[in-house]
Amino acid sequence: MRFITKFILQIIANIAAIFIAVRYVHGSSFNIDFTGDLMDYLVIGAVLALANIFIRPILKIISAPLIFITLGLFIIVINAVILFAVDWFFEALLITGFMGYFWTTVILAIVNAIIVGSFKKHKKVENE
Repeated sequence: MRFITKFILQIIANIAAIFIAVRYVHGSSFNIDFTGDLMDYLVIGAVLALANIFIRPILKIISAPLIFITLGLFIIVINAVILFAVDWFFEALLITGFMGYFWTTVILAIVNAIIVGSFKKHKKVENE
């Protein structure tokens, strides 16, 4: 049950993050555009959540030495690669430029941390 709740929260967080990124990530050499509707947001959010659950851990294990050498900053590159793969599969989402992927990845990480992190169960400490 907890897995399903976390998965649904990740989908919601991914939808919100893509919406925020489409709205605010624009620059001279990078951009993010979305031409789909609500169903496309839902599908892209679900695919991003599935990729983060199944593909991201494998990529983190493979690139563990690079993550260690860069003190964890290589995780941003891993997230950008996953985002690139999702962008490549869906025509409704178009991200141009490395900085577009970078800022979208940062927004995805922040929104996921806020939404999924706020619903974590905390152990109750009972005073006896």
